[in-house]
Amino acid sequence: MNKKVLGLLAASAAVVGSTIFAAPARAVKQDVSVNLTVDEVLFLRTFETVELRVSQGELNGDTSAETDYAGTTDGTDQIDLTAPQLQSESTATSIQKSVDELYAVYGNSSVTPTVTIKVNPEGQDLTNGFTEGDRDFRKAVMSVVDESGTISNRDFSELRDQPLQVGGVNLEFNFEDDRGTASAPIAGRYTGGILTVEATAVGNF
Repeated sequence: MNKKVLGLLAASAAVVGSTIFAAPARAVKQDVSVNLTVDEVLFLRTFETVELRVSQGELNGDTSAETDYAGTTDGTDQIDLTAPQLQSESTATSIQKSVDELYAVYGNSSVTPTVTIKVNPEGQDLTNGFTEGDRDFRKAVMSVVDESGTISNRDFSELRDQPLQVGGVNLEFNFEDDRGTASAPIAGRYTGGILTVEATAVGNF
């Protein structure tokens, strides 16, 4: 092939190549949103034990102590053991008691937590220490009046680290005898009740 022709072909290729590489690149761009979610941290504080006391007055009984005389003794007489009719004996078979503040919830969220208070299935019955089947056996069956509890009305504005929520609970106790029949309670300490307090805070994120 003629050297002039080869030279022209080479020159043409060089021109076309430079044209290809010199042309501006086609490009697209788009903004991408970036979000960051910080998980919540919750801290729950409760009392370890709730000790409640029920008066005879709360059970429709008389709150006063009673006395009488059995005559005079010369030191050798035996006292009259005829059982008195106790006017102060309770008649009610159930009672409601309030715990104004049972828990406090702290956290790193501004979302008010959801708190539920339930009776643990293993701690529904409080018993008075007698064996079931004994005529003196009594139990107080515990229930929560409202599982969402009650909210404390205390002012926390002066606290540097304010709790997200502070609240309590209203409890109901139904007394039963050894046959499971509703019965006025026998005086004494009833133990074995268990409450479960759970706090959850799921923000809108």
